[in-house]
Amino acid sequence: MHHRERVLTALHHIEPDRVPTALWGSAYGITDGLYIKLVNYLNLGHPLPPFRRKLGHTVNYYDDRILEALDTDVRHVWCGFTDLGGPQQGGGADAWGVTYTQSGPYLTATTHPLANATLETLEDYPWPQVDRFLRLEELIERARYLREHTDYAVVGRAPDSYGLFERCCTLRGTEQFLVDLVEDPTFAETLIFHVAQVLEQLLIRYLEAAGKWLDILELPGDDYAGETPIISPRMFDRYFAPAWKRLIATIHDLSPHVKILFHSDGNMSPFLGRLADLGIDIFHSVEPLPGVDWAALKTQYGDKLSFWGGIDIKRALQGSPDLVIEEVKTRLSVLGKGGGYILAPSNHLQPDIPPQNVVTLFKAAQEFGRYPLP
Repeated sequence: MHHRERVLTALHHIEPDRVPTALWGSAYGITDGLYIKLVNYLNLGHPLPPFRRKLGHTVNYYDDRILEALDTDVRHVWCGFTDLGGPQQGGGADAWGVTYTQSGPYLTATTHPLANATLETLEDYPWPQVDRFLRLEELIERARYLREHTDYAVVGRAPDSYGLFERCCTLRGTEQFLVDLVEDPTFAETLIFHVAQVLEQLLIRYLEAAGKWLDILELPGDDYAGETPIISPRMFDRYFAPAWKRLIATIHDLSPHVKILFHSDGNMSPFLGRLADLGIDIFHSVEPLPGVDWAALKTQYGDKLSFWGGIDIKRALQGSPDLVIEEVKTRLSVLGKGGGYILAPSNHLQPDIPPQNVVTLFKAAQEFGRYPLP
């Protein structure tokens, strides 16, 4: 099979020739330090210019040469908002009015502009005017090229860095927003509504420009869990499900052929059925966490959701090549049968991962991921 055919077959819950692989999406990228090491390790010459020119992220580069060397099955496009509308290296404000401070390679939100807001404040707040922060000509050029001149599945990177819950936390402060969800539901619902309006405008611009060339679109990531959920499923149903349903309907209306990927870290077991009911097609990150039975979840939801990710970025990818191969075999055996699985890292690959382990990961996926799986 060619690359796109392999991915789409798997996403239709049919076994392709081998398990597809993916790298460098919104939540499974290569951080800058490791990118430089991989360029050198693979003898690719000089690093490419960053696609995030303000360098306001830990993942600022994207290099098709590395993906070709690893023979991954997808390529990504991007609308520009997470750069033009995000903070810059060293810190500063983003388009939402949140201020970030640099700490090592990471930027942390340190001021929350709606911390003391009222309902009236929300109506008057200067919400991002998305057209000021987009690179649509670059998006169109890249998406058309990938569809017309390559055989890769075309994935739209998330239009913003944070989804509904996390964006409200950055605007309000996490502790205060969690209090709002309990004590001030009208304020919480209004804040979520305004955030969803901005995200909807981003999705509309994205899909009007490039939707006809996309196979998959990543929604902005929204972390509802750590090792246990941060909010209850009932609270998700009340506050966030209606807004996600609206955004998903917008995607279906504009680009009904596009599969939708939803990212959340942590133990999302209680939410997976809800995501499927909302119209989500693919779930990332499939973290190998203690207490999460992915074999059972594959059995329970594998006919509704495809799983994308799964590879442990800590113990396995920081270990020996044998540990990497063992990790690949384990994830394939748990998630690969029957299709519906794209092998990828469960989160961004960090600088402490040896570059040779990244190569080993994708070579092992090709060697051991051929159907029928053992």
